[in-house]
Amino acid sequence: MNTRVILAGLLLSLSATGFGQTSSFPRIRVTVHVVGEDGQPVSGADATFVFNEGPVGFGTVKEVPVVTDEKGNFTAEGYSETGTVGFVRRSIHKDGYYESGVNAGPFYEIKDGRWQPWDQAYTTVLRKIGKPVPMYVRHASITVPGGINEPRGYDLLDADWVPPYGKGHSPDFIVTMTDMQYRSWNDHEASATITFSNEGDGIQEVKLPKEWANSQFNWPREAPESGYGPKHEAHRKWLNVDNRQGTTSLDTSNENQAHFFRVRTVQKDGKVIGALYGKIRGGISVGSDGKTGVLSFFYYLNPTSLDRNMEFTGNNLFRGLKLREDSHIP
Repeated sequence: MNTRVILAGLLLSLSATGFGQTSSFPRIRVTVHVVGEDGQPVSGADATFVFNEGPVGFGTVKEVPVVTDEKGNFTAEGYSETGTVGFVRRSIHKDGYYESGVNAGPFYEIKDGRWQPWDQAYTTVLRKIGKPVPMYVRHASITVPGGINEPRGYDLLDADWVPPYGKGHSPDFIVTMTDMQYRSWNDHEASATITFSNEGDGIQEVKLPKEWANSQFNWPREAPESGYGPKHEAHRKWLNVDNRQGTTSLDTSNENQAHFFRVRTVQKDGKVIGALYGKIRGGISVGSDGKTGVLSFFYYLNPTSLDRNMEFTGNNLFRGLKLREDSHIP
């Protein structure tokens, strides 16, 4: 299904080539080249862009379908008040592929009633769907029990702390709050360290390829076999007591971060013979009210030992999650 979200502020009046709509806005045209991961054109891919028959608020917004030709191309042409093409973000799709999209514009120069550059070309990648698997997926926001410098274990499969703080069984993440200060909503800071239970467990950050940025699935298909570090540190600081002096802020997590992790590792003769692999989308955020800590992270965990597959079917093995905790993102 296409995402039916038109970006806020997208004041557009677009039409497909030859639709003949009229508007006082300048015209705009872009060409999109759709390729697979091998760089070869993908023909027969459906795409959607939006246009408005008149000024936004007075006309009817419509979605116009196009199909890539044998060279993997399609062209969108129409009117734009803002110099931005109104593509639904992930509106390019084909059976057997993850949906993708394109970020076209914005353009700033107008010449002879046209946004420049005219007929700007963009390339987007359609990635084939491999062999997705069910996973434990959770957007966790958890209160960290205990005080400063008191390690406590969190079980990712049980989604609970191990005793005496909960009913979990395996301390996959060992969380230690190392700083908790809260003077006001405008003046607070917190720090936490995450370590692991087994030799070979760990975490590593990965840079997701830019060419996959618009894809519904923008991760490597498999977690790495090696390279996991034994510790992760999270920090957050916010200080804005006197606005005249500006704001001091620090946050080691952000929405563009991506991490792989490995837990429950079993080794024999230096070889990993058992382990669970997972990924974290958007970093690990830490906070505190001065008495307890809070840890937030969005994780996927493949429950099959030694299976490094990171493609998620959308079948979440957790049951009964609240809406904000659940996800169907691959």
